[in-house]
Amino acid sequence: MAIQIKELISSNVTSAIEAASNPAKMLTLLQREIEESIISLTGDRTRVTQHKKRLEASLVQHELKEADWGDKAKTAMDHGREDLARQALLAREDCRQAIARLKDEIAAADASLAEIDAAIRELEAKREETRAQARAQIAADEAARAGSAGGAASRAEAHLNRINTLGQRAQFATEDEAPSRTNASVDREIEEMRRASAVEAELAALKASAPVPAKKAGGKGK
Repeated sequence: MAIQIKELISSNVTSAIEAASNPAKMLTLLQREIEESIISLTGDRTRVTQHKKRLEASLVQHELKEADWGDKAKTAMDHGREDLARQALLAREDCRQAIARLKDEIAAADASLAEIDAAIRELEAKREETRAQARAQIAADEAARAGSAGGAASRAEAHLNRINTLGQRAQFATEDEAPSRTNASVDREIEEMRRASAVEAELAALKASAPVPAKKAGGKGK
């Protein structure tokens, strides 16, 4: 477990992302693994804390016994019982050895707690780093998917625009081939028709007003 935690703490998230075929999934799994390690360490911390409390309670009992055996040794000597005093002092020494051992175990528990707390802090920092990387990777993946969809839509739109352009060009080409006249040509032709009509009308009027030529009289020669 300790080796695994050290590997998690020292892991390079950026390098792992670059090497992963599915970075978002890899980051999610790494985050989950880190969280499981934090949960496991929290459980270890609880167990060590409870063990330390038991050690401290035992230490208090042994310190009380140590003092009690010292009082008993004095009482035995006061009554001239050196043998009892010796036994009491030996019992006190046993208590002192137990006290020393308990203090060492409590110190070891404190060291373990400090190590666990440091590992939890480092794992929490690694977890935040991984979470940030995961959010950034998910956002990048979504942007890439949106870009792909947008690119497809743009290509479809461009294709439709091209079809419309070709249709308009075909329509323009058809209109160019059909007979068409400009306003100027139409106006000119109508003006010529008016002039021709005016000329015809004037000629008719002239004919109508022209005197009828007299007929030559015919006769016999004398």
